[in-house]
Amino acid sequence: MTILEHEPCATTTATETATSFPTVLLDVDDRRVEVPALWLLACSTEPFDLDPSSRQRVHDPAEVDPLLGVVAQRIVGHELHVDFSDGRVRRFDSAELARRAVLADPEAPPTPVPWATPRDLASIDWVDVEAGDPERLRRVLDGLHRVGCFTIHGAPTEPGSLHDIAARFGRVSGTNFGTLFDVESLPRPVDLAYSAAGLAAHTDQPYRRPTPGLQFLHTLCNDAPGGESTVVDGLAGVIALRAADPDGFAALCELEVEFRYDIGTDVVVHRAPVIELDRHGDLRQLRFSPRVDTPPLALPVVSAAWFRARRWLAEWFADPAHRMEFKMVAGDVLVVDNHRLLHGRRPFDPSIGRRHLQGCYIDHDGPATMWRLLDRQLHGMEPTHDRRTRPR
Repeated sequence: MTILEHEPCATTTATETATSFPTVLLDVDDRRVEVPALWLLACSTEPFDLDPSSRQRVHDPAEVDPLLGVVAQRIVGHELHVDFSDGRVRRFDSAELARRAVLADPEAPPTPVPWATPRDLASIDWVDVEAGDPERLRRVLDGLHRVGCFTIHGAPTEPGSLHDIAARFGRVSGTNFGTLFDVESLPRPVDLAYSAAGLAAHTDQPYRRPTPGLQFLHTLCNDAPGGESTVVDGLAGVIALRAADPDGFAALCELEVEFRYDIGTDVVVHRAPVIELDRHGDLRQLRFSPRVDTPPLALPVVSAAWFRARRWLAEWFADPAHRMEFKMVAGDVLVVDNHRLLHGRRPFDPSIGRRHLQGCYIDHDGPATMWRLLDRQLHGMEPTHDRRTRPR
């Protein structure tokens, strides 16, 4: 990273002691980047800008001069030293500053990779989870972020042990079904999951706000014939739909659907599109649960596109060529990203054997934080947020 020539700022403040610049011009990877002084201030890790213990900023925006400028700048070793018009010198790690200049998140976990055909799942043994093996843990978290799921094998099978299993990866979140819920065949089920019926590919609880992030399904016993678990990539399905039917895709993105769970003694309702995109047009969240959705009344052409697209996705998700199917055994845990992947199961016969799973949910930030800390550990970084920390 090098400093480029710059024109001086036309407006100065009373606190400035010399001609100042509103921005710093840097050459980052052969690319000219204009860096505002206020942005540099936001990146500062100096102790007078960040509390050394909490690593939180100590000043409020109203306390910062809106015309803050740069008086001088220079490269010293691996650092950029900047003299600001407020009279303070701030140091920035050059490599870290370059990453921040071109990336929104310099420590982002792996990017999702759509998959339309079955592939091997990332997996880890429970003993390695208990031991905190950093390489194996990061490998399965790589799989979670890229593919949307992973499995744990050899976990304890005592009822309730899932709470400790899931808590290794993040904070367990309760829902209207409780913190942990039992998935087994019941005489009068309050949800189709609590029956022996097969379940088509779906995402869980789109009627909740927020929708649960990651689902853990823990097999306590699975002796009944049938009951194979299925997973399919909603991201790949959404990409395929956009190419096959742009109007239908747009309808699923634009119409706010009513998702409703209502058994009389409990009612939860949320309105949101089936496909939610981020500002880049990429998938943020898929809510696909045709048993609990009702679209709003819309123009006939829009309504027709919505139903056509939902049917198209249902057929794509049901195609055996697109889904993984496997029989979980006692001690297996399946972890799926509920905002991206769809899961389901084949029907089973509870009169011959027993199929008993327990489930729970955690938020996305748990595994993401775990991945970042493991990545720092594996790269020999000190356990601190100070970006000037160098490899040991």
